[in-house]
Amino acid sequence: MEAQWNGYRAEEFSFCGRKAIAVLPHEGRKTGDWALKTEYWGAFPNAELALLERGFTLAFLQNRTRFATKEECAEKANFCSFVSERYGLREKCALVGMSCGGAHALTFAGLYPEKAACLYLDAPVVSYLSYPGRFGDPECESVWENEFVLAYPGVRRMDLLSFGNHPISRVQTLIDRKIPVLLVYGTQDATVPYDENGRLLEEAYEGYPGLLTVLPCALRGHHPHGLADPAPIADFIEAACRAARA
Repeated sequence: MEAQWNGYRAEEFSFCGRKAIAVLPHEGRKTGDWALKTEYWGAFPNAELALLERGFTLAFLQNRTRFATKEECAEKANFCSFVSERYGLREKCALVGMSCGGAHALTFAGLYPEKAACLYLDAPVVSYLSYPGRFGDPECESVWENEFVLAYPGVRRMDLLSFGNHPISRVQTLIDRKIPVLLVYGTQDATVPYDENGRLLEEAYEGYPGLLTVLPCALRGHHPHGLADPAPIADFIEAACRAARA
């Protein structure tokens, strides 16, 4: 079904029983590069709009869970193959992951690195021990009971100490494949605290210069995501996609 999204032509369709959407750049601007928003479609879209203006195609597949199971990632890999073939795009895409979308982006890229040109992560969930496993936080308690245990039945908080599907556990594959990552975060984020999440990425990338770019946003909380001027994000993604096809 044809639609409009922020002034761009969009196609809405069903893929494996889930809502999917592809947004196309204006006529004559298409570059063959594309970005996959991994969660929260339509939220804080400045960077995606900047990419569309630069000729990127934008796609989204509705998730079954916010917590990136292997089964979910396998479906996402099939979706990426479908999108690249249907719209004549490159095999590798830029992954745009905000908050729990960051968990999806990291896990997916770790399992299917051949699909990822780069990652733009914004206040990403990196450790489930932090979110939603943190005790005493009303939001975490609710998300744990109503979402996480449905995605991972039988997992208790104590099991997270040896849990093999934390997003951070996939990072070594990204490093080995030299997939660049842009990390944006708010220094006052109390929902997905940087010291329990993004900082783990910084530690993982010590000794690998050039693969991780970090942009802190002083005095910002978990929201808003993105930057007031999205140019640095779009520049990073555009350069990474160019390098991926070289």
